[in-house]
Amino acid sequence: MAILIPLVFLFSYFFIRKIWFQLRKIRTVGTIERIELGYIRPNLILPEVKVFYKYYFQSGLYFGSGYLNLSDFLPTQEFHVHLGPGENPILYTEDSEIITEEHIEHYLLSKGGSVFLYLDPIEPYHSRIDSVNLNSITVPSDLL
Repeated sequence: MAILIPLVFLFSYFFIRKIWFQLRKIRTVGTIERIELGYIRPNLILPEVKVFYKYYFQSGLYFGSGYLNLSDFLPTQEFHVHLGPGENPILYTEDSEIITEEHIEHYLLSKGGSVFLYLDPIEPYHSRIDSVNLNSITVPSDLL
């Protein structure tokens, strides 16, 4: 019994601390800088991509990286990815065939150019990707 009471206090402390850290997270938008496909050699492409992003918080610019599924960028489309001749990745979608990693990256960036992030306001360099922002965040211009 003498060991049980301190253990209860210890577990309750860690539980409250975990909830406190989750409640103070802020959801913000970050822009995608680069997307990398994941490979397992000799001829397999992973269904997830590594996303490098940047975000502004208070008076600083921060960088981060995380992983998202390819299906997050193409939620309503069926797609297939494999390595073609010369180990170039090929992405087949319903309406197109995209060859090389640079073209696939450009295509995915055109579908979703930003991500929603959770960050800690005390330590803003710690961030975690929530999801892809599939809505355009461009500003219309009336120059014409």
